[in-house]
Amino acid sequence: MKKNLKDVVNTTWKVGVSLIGVLVLILLVRIGSRWCHYYMGRAEWRDKTLSANVVVRAYNNGKVRVYNKSTKQYTTPKLKWVSGTPKRDSLTVFCDRNSYRGFLNVNTGEIEIPAQYGKAWVFSEGLAAVEYDKKKLGFINHDNEMVIEDVPHESGYFDYVFKDGFCTVMIWDDKTDERIYSVYSSKTLGKVGEYGSINHLDKGGYMIARNGEGYWLLDSAYNKVFKMPYEYMEEAYDMDGVFVTHNWVKQYLDFDGTVLEPFVIDGYERLRYVTGLTEASSEYSQDEIYEFEQELMAYRVNSSYGLMNAHTGKIITLAKYGDIYMISKELLSADLNDSNNECILLDRKGNEILSE
Repeated sequence: MKKNLKDVVNTTWKVGVSLIGVLVLILLVRIGSRWCHYYMGRAEWRDKTLSANVVVRAYNNGKVRVYNKSTKQYTTPKLKWVSGTPKRDSLTVFCDRNSYRGFLNVNTGEIEIPAQYGKAWVFSEGLAAVEYDKKKLGFINHDNEMVIEDVPHESGYFDYVFKDGFCTVMIWDDKTDERIYSVYSSKTLGKVGEYGSINHLDKGGYMIARNGEGYWLLDSAYNKVFKMPYEYMEEAYDMDGVFVTHNWVKQYLDFDGTVLEPFVIDGYERLRYVTGLTEASSEYSQDEIYEFEQELMAYRVNSSYGLMNAHTGKIITLAKYGDIYMISKELLSADLNDSNNECILLDRKGNEILSE
């Protein structure tokens, strides 16, 4: 009897251990399955097509891998990410697990420049911008040769890509407290110009650029179209040309520099002056009584004003004042365009009246 009881206990203990082992095994299998699904499972909705035969396959753990459908083989190890297909080249950027950037061919999926740069931009027209040696910017070719070195730039703000042979790089100038745009050429592998602003026009590939000399009209190759800079320049929308301002005179020029309109104004305002005061009452204070000037008016060029004969349109003064208003019928006040907000007195003929 004791022997039978001992056998039962031993058998029960063995069965219990076996059941626990089976449960542990099932639990480990389920945990392993979930682990494999998370770290090895695919996330098809994040896949990306690079070319007809090359795709970027995504995984649930956030990693990606490049796959060539024609050879049915993976061409890279697992990576953090791969950029899209460049518009003007065949090499795109990838980021490895150590956050270094390199380049691979979107048509084959093969890595052509191993990961070695802190930051990189896609190739365009045979060149790509990379950051090296603690955030220095340079441009490399397909052979990973540094062909433009040590370019001043603002890290992480712009896509440094070439289009039609040129790339614009921006920096912030602390001295002038404004942006400076440097233009580099893929043909000369050097800087072709530096401007405080560059605005592309709607027609002809022209640009209006500003530097310390003034405003320039540039063609699509960044050549200066006009022989001289102007104090101000703006696009003449819906017309073939630009408006330029020189010595407070605004003109309309075509893209060859021919003067189409020798004198252009942006608007005009009627002038008025105080002739008296209304009678005061117990409820209201006195109000000024105005009379409109009949012979003079203020015309505007950009944001400056000058005097003009209201009947003949004859210019009395150039538009070199910040604002003009009448103090009396015979005396006007004109704001000077300076940082001191000073003003000067004018007579009806536009003569400046200097105080003694």
